[in-house]
Amino acid sequence: MSDSSARSRSDAAATRRWAERLERFAAGNHTVVAFCAAEGVSESNFYLWRRRLAQPPATAPNQPTVVPIRVSLPPAPATPIELALPSGTVLRLPGDARPELIVAILRGLEGRPC
Repeated sequence: MSDSSARSRSDAAATRRWAERLERFAAGNHTVVAFCAAEGVSESNFYLWRRRLAQPPATAPNQPTVVPIRVSLPPAPATPIELALPSGTVLRLPGDARPELIVAILRGLEGRPC
């Protein structure tokens, strides 16, 4: 067994012991001084472990972080509108032309020879 695996197992056991200890403290009605004396631990270790267990575990610096993103395609350009008049003239309008504009053009052309 390597030193690092023994150390990590020891760290996990200590973390578990302190988590249980801090749960007992939270459930009780003691001061920190009285609780530490009853548990046989130092106040400095109590505060160290309380701070350590209150922090979220740090992610390893070389672990990639996954961030969700939304990818959307740009809108396709609108197909141009072509109005072919009886005279052969072709009127081309942009595909996103407002309907009011098209109606106004058609009304303007009504009754005029093309």
